[in-house]
Amino acid sequence: MKAGKVYLVGGGCGDAGLVTCKAADVLRNCDTVVYDSLVSEELLQWTKADCEKIYVGKRYGSHALKQDEINILLAKKAREGKTVARLKGGDPYVFGRGGEEFLAMKKAGVGCEEIPGISSAIAVPAAAGIPVTHRGLSASVTVVTGTAAQEDGRSCLKLDFDALARLDGTLVILMGMHHLQEIADGLMAAGKSPETPCAVIMEGSTARQKCMRTVLSELFREASRQGYRSPAVIVVGAVAGLELIPEDKKLSGVTVGLTGTPHFVKKLSAALGEQGARVWDMGFMEICENKEPLPDFNGYGWLVFTSPNGAQVFLDKMRKERRDLRTLWGKGLAAIGPGTAAVFEEAGLYVDYVPEIYDVFHLAQGLAAHILEEAGQAVRPGGCLEVCKNAAREIPSAIFLRAKEASPELSLIFSEKGISFLEHPLYELAVREERRAGAVTKMPDYIVFGSAMGVRAYFQGMEQGGIRNEKSCYICIGERCGEELRKHMDATCLVAEKADVTGIVECLCRDRAQK
Repeated sequence: MKAGKVYLVGGGCGDAGLVTCKAADVLRNCDTVVYDSLVSEELLQWTKADCEKIYVGKRYGSHALKQDEINILLAKKAREGKTVARLKGGDPYVFGRGGEEFLAMKKAGVGCEEIPGISSAIAVPAAAGIPVTHRGLSASVTVVTGTAAQEDGRSCLKLDFDALARLDGTLVILMGMHHLQEIADGLMAAGKSPETPCAVIMEGSTARQKCMRTVLSELFREASRQGYRSPAVIVVGAVAGLELIPEDKKLSGVTVGLTGTPHFVKKLSAALGEQGARVWDMGFMEICENKEPLPDFNGYGWLVFTSPNGAQVFLDKMRKERRDLRTLWGKGLAAIGPGTAAVFEEAGLYVDYVPEIYDVFHLAQGLAAHILEEAGQAVRPGGCLEVCKNAAREIPSAIFLRAKEASPELSLIFSEKGISFLEHPLYELAVREERRAGAVTKMPDYIVFGSAMGVRAYFQGMEQGGIRNEKSCYICIGERCGEELRKHMDATCLVAEKADVTGIVECLCRDRAQK
């Protein structure tokens, strides 16, 4: 049996995009994840389908497992030969008891490694536009916990208010909401000015983030009046009066769930993240590559691709089969849109034809007309072929390299135009049931679909789970996708004017600006 290992993984402060590459790599490859209550749910979605997930969260007055029990659990799983990700909010070594767990693993003879995370003490104030240090306002920052564990497991407040009140810099208090009045009173009694600027940031760096600014004398009253509660970070000091928020983030605070394949989710996540959106990975479609080798390209004039997934699978198969890219010389490459064309450009190949409207119908109609025109024939408005006087070339055939479940529209139109073709399925799209079951329960502000098949699979999952979603607004990548969505719901949906990532982002920004 292989030796197991425990990784103490810093899960950051809420925004999954702030997690380190090393932490993400461990999560994607671990056998077991043991996680706390404040970690982003998106991080759990990065794990393998068969990853064992164990919740051991601790909140004020409520522990799923005691610390000793957690230590025993971690050691037990590692001794089973498993790679264990102990996923903790923030940084494991900042009031996260990570040091205790490391020492417990060392005593148990289990390999252990800590992976730092961004602490909420720094990142949460920053998410609210508060730098914890700032020239002329604060040259230092002190981080304390407002809740300390006693020997009997109960929590209490243990702060040296005299020392804290003398600080000229910023005071950041974690886990202090249950003792907020004691903290404010203690600081003022020790000499801290009642007019000291303060802030409370609740559920920082998530789509539910709220920030309240006030002064020390009003801190408890205002937080109570406005319903602030844990989890929250308390900031005391002059910097709490700052609000350094970007003005160009059109989707700040908006949650967007992305269905579809990993390639679609990854590309759209990056574009939405630039606009400030909180992206939820709700992808449940899986690409299953066709094991048959690629066909012989001799005798075919065009290779036609209807998705970035198809383009990537094609290039991967070319490498695996040791097919030289020079065998594509003289062949025309056609792509349904710029996203598909971009996959080829990354490999140094440039597409010869992209329709003006990015869908299968316009790809088929436009490419067929282009092929016939190059062959010396033209299509008259009535649909009949008209042979040019100088027509001497044979109409080239095409190979359709796409998903097995792809729309029949492409082949039907080519048949009508008299252009021969070969259908070669590159891959099949399959539903990962466990991911779909989780995805249909999520209700972000918007849900985006990248294909008609994705729409069908999503609503099948909704029906199987007996779930209704009346909160989210649906966005479709194109009109064909929109038509499928209207079969499943009466409410109106949004359809991107351009069927690509840019079109989806523009559609979402436009809708948000109108609300």
